[in-house]
Amino acid sequence: MNPDKIRKSGYSILITIIFLVLLVLLNVFTSMLTERFFLKVDITDTGLYTLSDNAAEFLGGINETVDIIVLSEESTWRANTRFEIILNILKNYSASSGGNLQIQFVNPDLNSFVGSKYNNSLSDLKEAYTELEDMGRNDIIFLSSRRATLVQTFNLFAQGQDNFGRSSITGVRADQEFISALIYVLNEQIARLVFIDNHFETPMDYFKMVFERSGYISSTINLALEDIPEDTIVLVSAAPKYDFLSEEILKLEQYLALGGNLIILYDTQLTSLPLLDGFLSQWGIATEDKLIFDEDYTFIPQFGVIGTHVVAGALPSTINAELLTTNVIPVGIFNARPLREESIRGGFNIYPLVQTFNTSSYAKDISSGSITTQERESIDESGPFVLAYNVRYITRNAGGDQAYANLIYTGVAMFDDAFLSMFGESFYNSYFISDLATDMNPFGDRVFFPAKEFSDDTMLVSAAGARAVLLILVILVPILIITTGIVIWRKRRHK
Repeated sequence: MNPDKIRKSGYSILITIIFLVLLVLLNVFTSMLTERFFLKVDITDTGLYTLSDNAAEFLGGINETVDIIVLSEESTWRANTRFEIILNILKNYSASSGGNLQIQFVNPDLNSFVGSKYNNSLSDLKEAYTELEDMGRNDIIFLSSRRATLVQTFNLFAQGQDNFGRSSITGVRADQEFISALIYVLNEQIARLVFIDNHFETPMDYFKMVFERSGYISSTINLALEDIPEDTIVLVSAAPKYDFLSEEILKLEQYLALGGNLIILYDTQLTSLPLLDGFLSQWGIATEDKLIFDEDYTFIPQFGVIGTHVVAGALPSTINAELLTTNVIPVGIFNARPLREESIRGGFNIYPLVQTFNTSSYAKDISSGSITTQERESIDESGPFVLAYNVRYITRNAGGDQAYANLIYTGVAMFDDAFLSMFGESFYNSYFISDLATDMNPFGDRVFFPAKEFSDDTMLVSAAGARAVLLILVILVPILIITTGIVIWRKRRHK
């Protein structure tokens, strides 16, 4: 055989081998980049995997390690369509944090995780934090050098009903749960929300949930028997059915005198509470027996009026205030009114928070009995009506620093559990609660993300898909081209 031909054939084979090796290395390198920097294309209708600007900014600002421990095998999650969505979201979070969020999958039956904390033992970790006492398979632990918290799997998905009234999963709420968990484990201090519960107050589970998502922990007290905890940032009395004792009123006054934040929610069926009413009058607040209607919007008897809005600029962090004009803010029967300025002590500023529209709302007097018609009459008072107030004054806290005391007064139906749960995070009352939480929290950030709905064509170009495409386009196709070229070259050679 001709030595030149042998040499040339050897060169061709060597070049082909080098080319194939480079393709394989390119595939491996691309896969590593895809996983490390989440180089995937989100083509879902609702942007399931696309970070909002607020989330991206928050994740980019994380400068310390947070361990994210998923209590499951990774193969189990990859085999489950819904869990794989959450896995991709977690990997996106880790990449957006510059790798400061470190994800590991741990079989909870093995009771061991990777790291240098708590003897690498899940049982020791659980014993160290009461927040983890309910942890179970597929739940997710967020662990920082300060504290730990648990995100349970069922909270990662939005629930709804299908056309037959059956409960079903309609979307993903992972953004809300994950960012809230990160805020909790990363904040230097945690704000406390305290509910007074010894006057048959109304349960406020949804209200509490939104506050907790905004970086609060919550607890309850019997104000007649206990003092208000010193670390209380927000104190709530949700529609008390019985009057306060004079000793309790004194505790409220002392709490506000040091710059506290008190929220009083009144009930549609509230009877006269002389001591509480007298306390509120010192802050310039009174109520009237008026039932509010609105000609341009539907009236819901059990909740009150719809077609109200948050006063623009009333809360510094309030966003999209103008959009609340299309949402329901139920207010109940009583119409909050400020007293005349000369009847209250000085130094107060009264800010309207929520009011009805100027032209379409009207009020009927119900103090003398039931109303005879819902139609507007000439004797009815015309709007606008202020339905929520924030009374504020400057004081000094226990450390002698200047502080603002706030008393917020509105109807409890505005935050009704059943009503808000029906509409969920897309309802602007939820944003309003979040704004209240943010304005009064000196430690946390605003965090409220509506759930992202599923669509029929939900897709993500995943790492596996990217590798398959890379394998076909970058490796198999070139090999096919090279093989075809060699075959053609050999045929021509023997001609």
